[in-house]
Amino acid sequence: MPVLITLMIAVLQFGIVLHASGGVRHAVGEGIRHAKVYPEATEAQIYQKVRSSMAGVNPAGIASLRFERGTSNGADFGRVTMRYELQPLIPFAAIPPITLDETRMAYLPR
Repeated sequence: MPVLITLMIAVLQFGIVLHASGGVRHAVGEGIRHAKVYPEATEAQIYQKVRSSMAGVNPAGIASLRFERGTSNGADFGRVTMRYELQPLIPFAAIPPITLDETRMAYLPR
């Protein structure tokens, strides 16, 4: 019986991690898309877009969020990077947060 309960908790935790990963990936994608469509957007506007696009995921778990602009081979680019920390559901165990990292990059119009 304990093995079955442990297996059920592990499957549930894996599903929650996959859900959070999808939400983080979507939010970062929306942030870089916003920067591409609105090249004059400020960092604060892009951060707000990322936070508001966190579908079904708590924005309080964002450990770091960064947007940078640069030039590579004569083309302007933007990069959104997020680190998200998810608290595990496993009871009675001291497990550190699960860290999800996501980065998206796109060339920006001039």
